[in-house]
Amino acid sequence: MPPASHNRHFIWLAVASVLGFVVLIAAWFLLPMDQWLHDFSQWAQGLGTTGVVIVSIAYVICTVLLVPGVALTLAVAVAYGWWALAICFFGGMTAALISFLISRYLARERVKRFLDRHPTMKAVDAVAHEESFKTIVLARLTPVTPFAVENYAFGVTGVRLGSFLLATAIGIVPGTIQNVWIGVIGRTAAEGGAGVMNWILLGVGLVATIVLTVWMTRQAKIRMKQQAEPALQGS
Repeated sequence: MPPASHNRHFIWLAVASVLGFVVLIAAWFLLPMDQWLHDFSQWAQGLGTTGVVIVSIAYVICTVLLVPGVALTLAVAVAYGWWALAICFFGGMTAALISFLISRYLARERVKRFLDRHPTMKAVDAVAHEESFKTIVLARLTPVTPFAVENYAFGVTGVRLGSFLLATAIGIVPGTIQNVWIGVIGRTAAEGGAGVMNWILLGVGLVATIVLTVWMTRQAKIRMKQQAEPALQGS
């Protein structure tokens, strides 16, 4: 990708992140979000252990079906607070394993055709054979490439299952903690326990998250591009 094009992509990513933040704040004040979040939290907790099982299974199924992970993680965090870390981590790992195996043994050709139509994922595929562990970790840290799609994409590469699972376990931790933290703040606000300081911390945290996410995305894409160029030239 030429430097000018890459910079434009970076700018658009930053703008999209800021707009997402603005929409989130606007929705909170214009819609009865606090009541919806409170009702959802009460419903989930009212089911007890059964609720945890249902939410965990739903999380896995939705991820396998390519539902965006951010929305799922936020919802679980609103329902269960910091316990969502365990639910989302193990749910994400289970979904990654299932999607990987489906791609490798049941839908290999269909996934390959998808990769051929998407240059970014094709570049990931090109370097995964030689530096699989590093490639997977970098991909997990790049939110522009959907987590659920990556699970299928890595299934058709030469990546070993053990390396895939270990790199995934490491790579999804920062994003999971970030999204659960935002969900916990939303849960606190819905229960009426969010004071001015909570909102200040949420605002500062979200801005810092946007900046860090955009920066990490840019760095990860640069590293993946650098790794992919020799592999693509040799293919």
